Amino acid sequence: MFSGIIQGQATLTSKLEADAIVKMDFTTKAFIPSDLDLGASIAINGVCLTATSLTEDSFSVDVSTETLRCTNIGELEINDEVNIEQSLKIGDSIDGHFVFGHVDEVATLQNIEELNETKILNFSLSEDGMRFVAKKGSISINGVSLTINEVTNLGFEVMIIPHTLEKTTFNEFKKGTRANIEYDMLARYIQNRRID
Repeated sequence: MFSGIIQGQATLTSKLEADAIVKMDFTTKAFIPSDLDLGASIAINGVCLTATSLTEDSFSVDVSTETLRCTNIGELEINDEVNIEQSLKIGDSIDGHFVFGHVDEVATLQNIEELNETKILNFSLSEDGMRFVAKKGSISINGVSLTINEVTNLGFEVMIIPHTLEKTTFNEFKKGTRANIEYDMLARYIQNRRID
C-alpha cells in the first residue's frame, strides 16, 4: 500500500523480454534501493511491482503481460523517467490517500491549461470509470495522489501545483499522454455496496 506522495523519479535503463515477463532495470537517487529488502514493493507510475534485485542506485522488477496490458508500463522506452514510491510502513505519515498500486485504467490527457506556475490537466475516462470520480474526491494519476477539481460527462480535471510539478513527471505531460489511473478505494466500495 502507498500514499501517493511521490518520493522522486527513476530512469529506465534496460528492458528484456523473456517468456511472459519483461525485466526492467531502473536507476534512482530518490532513495537507496539496497536499503530495501529483496521482494519489497515499489510503485512505478502507480503500479505496485516487486523488486527482484537491488543495488545502491538501481533496482529491477519483473513485469507480467497482464500488467503490460492494463497499464502504461509497457509503453516505457529506455531513458524514460517514472514516478516512484516505496510502500508504506506502520507509523508512516499518510499525506495523500490510500493507493494500492492496482491500476484501473489508462486515461488520455485531452488538454493542458497553464495558469501562472500551475497546470490544469483534463483527462478523458471510460464510462465505467466515471462512476468512481467526484468533485473534490481523490484519484491517483501515475501514482500521484490528487484531488479532482471538476468532473464532466467525459472526464475530469486536476490542478497540479508547482511543488508537484517539480517532484513528479507531470512537467513532461503533453496532449495525448496516457496515464495510469487508480480510482479511490472508498469510491469503489460505495459504488459496489450491496443493498439488501
